[in-house]
Amino acid sequence: MINDLGKRLTNTLINNQQIDESERRLYEYGFFLLISNVMYFAITFAMGSILKIISESIIFYIAFNLIRGYAGGYHASSELKCWVATTVSIFLCLGIVKLCNLYNIKTVIIFLTIVAAVLIFLLCPLDTPEKPLTIKEKKYFRKKSWKILLIILTIICLSLSFKINALIYPCSVSLILEGILLFLGKIKEIRKKNG
Repeated sequence: MINDLGKRLTNTLINNQQIDESERRLYEYGFFLLISNVMYFAITFAMGSILKIISESIIFYIAFNLIRGYAGGYHASSELKCWVATTVSIFLCLGIVKLCNLYNIKTVIIFLTIVAAVLIFLLCPLDTPEKPLTIKEKKYFRKKSWKILLIILTIICLSLSFKINALIYPCSVSLILEGILLFLGKIKEIRKKNG
């Protein structure tokens, strides 16, 4: 799907002699990231529109993308499974944000956010067998993950102080999702090593 489209766009650039064949993998990966980010943003925006939480959906998307990009986490075994899992995750997370706006479950969300923050702090970064990180890269991604985590937690704390629910809930839910994905990714990693 997205991967094939990235390959086709890269082939077009190579055939038109706009890039060199040696740059193929870089452009394919770049197109894959660009297309998938645009697609997931569109899905998030559409779901946010349906649920009437557009600003919260955008905040969720930005916060989650930032922490996920450096912390890593669970990866599905195929592109289709990834697309389905990501779409369902976005829908569930935005549904939770909507429920948070309707009902007073702030204490539960904050508790889950703290648990997720601890998981992120301890487990990040999580690489994949397809693209293992070097020790230097792990240190770099860990520091970046911790900085982003601190920024998001600071936003949540300030939002709690000023009672800005439109920031509290999407930021909290983004950390909760990332904590779950890191936990599941770690379990998958341990099973592969033991199995």
